[in-house]
Amino acid sequence: MILGALIALASSFSFAVNSILVRRGITGAGATAAQGAFISVLLGVPLGLVAVLATGQLFRFGQFALDGYLLLAGAGVVHFVIGRYCYYRAIGAIGAPRTVTIQTIAVPYSIVMAMLLLGERPTLPMYVGIALILGSPALMIERPKRPASVARDRPSVPGGGGTRQVSAAPAVELHMVEGYVFSLLSSVAYGTSPILIRAAMEGATDAAAVGTFIAYVGAAAVLIVSLALPAQRHLVGTISVRYLRIFGGAGLSVFTAQLLRFFALSLAGVSVVNPLMRTVSIFTLILSYVINRRLEHITPGVVLGVLVSFAGSALLVYAAAVA
Repeated sequence: MILGALIALASSFSFAVNSILVRRGITGAGATAAQGAFISVLLGVPLGLVAVLATGQLFRFGQFALDGYLLLAGAGVVHFVIGRYCYYRAIGAIGAPRTVTIQTIAVPYSIVMAMLLLGERPTLPMYVGIALILGSPALMIERPKRPASVARDRPSVPGGGGTRQVSAAPAVELHMVEGYVFSLLSSVAYGTSPILIRAAMEGATDAAAVGTFIAYVGAAAVLIVSLALPAQRHLVGTISVRYLRIFGGAGLSVFTAQLLRFFALSLAGVSVVNPLMRTVSIFTLILSYVINRRLEHITPGVVLGVLVSFAGSALLVYAAAVA
């Protein structure tokens, strides 16, 4: 179980990289959530096949019964199609750090579902670790100060009757209602998919790459069929090379994260893996500061949130080791 917990942390970091790239693609490049989801999901199919071949799991498709295939395909649709689209919409509306912070609601949701459906019973140290991880994002919540910080970061240059400010970074308009709604919707989707994955992967610990591939195929099939709808027919024609480059990187990072997530869920329970996955909010904030430093405001509360979250993560890893 300790290995599953560590793999979950690696998966969380890869998800954070994906969030940063998605923010750049939607806000910086002007892409839509549908375009980003379409590119990243379809890219996951060939990447999944490569993972199956690289891990030597080509002949392990037989480990899954028909219901296992259906569960994995269902998890792919719920997570990659519904959850990812809502997640991308939320990032475009309110940014990556806020989105992943709101998504901590997926933790208690998935744990309750695991207890009801899979019979998992977290220990007391696990509950404490979960509480620390859930509480840490609240330490980082503050009023948006973007207009003041952006103006302060703008260099002045001569021009006209005096000096004028040149924007060092584009002003970002926040759409709070849209962001919160789609964050919550993605949380429900992301909180449901681990239950389906765990139910399908139990007893198939050496077929995680196969499970990932099946989930991506199920999601890609739904997206391709959706192109028959009149509202979706224009989607492919609006995808540019720039979108492919940005979301190709996002697709690679999120595929790596998903593959690691499947391995983690095949080795440890949902009550361990999913709370550790929520450290994505911490990784996202750190990467946002490093990469988009002008757009993020790091305060002592953020530092405290990082420490509290990693304390919770360490406690969960310890609890998993002694379980």
